This record gives sequence, C-alpha cells and structure tokens, in this order.
Amino acid sequence: MLTGRITAYDGEILTIQAIFPDTNRMARQGCTEAEIRLIDSRMISNEQRRKTYALMRDISLYTGYEPEHIKGVMKYAFYERTGYDEFSLSDVDVTTAREFIDYLVEFCLEWDVPCQDSLLDKAEDVTKYLYLCLYHRRCCICGKKSEVHHAEDRVGMGRNRDKIVHIGMRAMAVCRKHHNECDDLGQQVFNERYHVFGVPLDEVLTKRLKLGKKKAV
Repeated sequence: MLTGRITAYDGEILTIQAIFPDTNRMARQGCTEAEIRLIDSRMISNEQRRKTYALMRDISLYTGYEPEHIKGVMKYAFYERTGYDEFSLSDVDVTTAREFIDYLVEFCLEWDVPCQDSLLDKAEDVTKYLYLCLYHRRCCICGKKSEVHHAEDRVGMGRNRDKIVHIGMRAMAVCRKHHNECDDLGQQVFNERYHVFGVPLDEVLTKRLKLGKKKAV
C-alpha cells in the first residue's frame, strides 16, 4: 500500500504527493490510475462508542452469544463487506465508526433483532436508515412490521395505487399505530416530532414492495 500527503485542493482538484521509487514496476504494470482512500484523522466519539456497544449488546442478547464473540464476528463481517482494515473501537476514526454503526443497524433490521432503544436514534445516516426500513418493511419509529406510507406524495382520492407510477414518490415505513398517529398529527408535525422524512422510492424498492413498476417520465 502506498501513502501520500494532500498538498492542495481547490474545491475540485485534489493534489497528492507520494514517494514511489519503483519506476520499473510503474512501467511494467502500465499504471496510469490509482485508488484514493481519504483517512479521517478524527477519533471515534464517546457517543459513537456507546451506540456500537449498545447494538452489539442487543445482537448478543438476541443470538445468545457472548458480547466479545459478537464483536469479533460483526467486525469480521464488516471487513469482508467493505474491505476496511482491522480496527480497534478504542481509537478507530470517526468515518469508519459511522459506517460500522450503520452496518450494525442494517443487521438488526434485516434479522429483526429486538433492540432496547429505537434504531432511529442509533443510525448515523438517517436517510440510509429510512431507506432500509422500507426495504425490510420495519417501522422507522419502533421497528415493528410496517406499511408503506406515502409521506409527502399522497395516494388516494381516486388514485389507484396499483396503477400509478410510484418511482420517485416519497414514502416511509411505519406500523399501523404510527401510521394512525401520522394521520392524526399531519405529516409535517409527525416528521418534526420524530425527525423523519419521506425518501424517494426507486426501482429496487418498488419491485421489493410490489408497487408500480413503471419509471417516472
């Protein structure tokens, strides 16, 4: 692995200088491009560390495995998926910690892991979390089995949800209880209360949720 130092950035072009004396290898391999991974120098925050251990505790209670075993398994699975190098939760950088937390959140959604606290409060990337709640049909507020609620783009009043184009419409996953609460409060008040919002439906979601198949024109 080759490392370098950022020497300039003008808002569009990033200039990096790296020492690489093996000119024969450059010529032999015909290297003309390089992959760049920016290293976050900030260290994991206390809040991120609390989130991480709370999620792994919930997974441990659900699976019956010891927390240290779960930590090792989840970190290894994360390395396999992302290609990240091994890290310690004592001094990992903020960006890696953020992605690891969201990986744990996604695991809990996919396997319906009972969590002591709302996953909405654990997610680092809320937009991704709301998308995954739709994908796995889990209420974004409480984690129960959900319905698809068209948030800002309402379906009804003579519009057949089986025939209209859903791609591009904004939706969220909510259980019946929170769906009713949203209807009672109104969408804006509900969004402000729980700090959520509708995310645009794409082809992946419409196919998985068996909604309209046509693309918006």
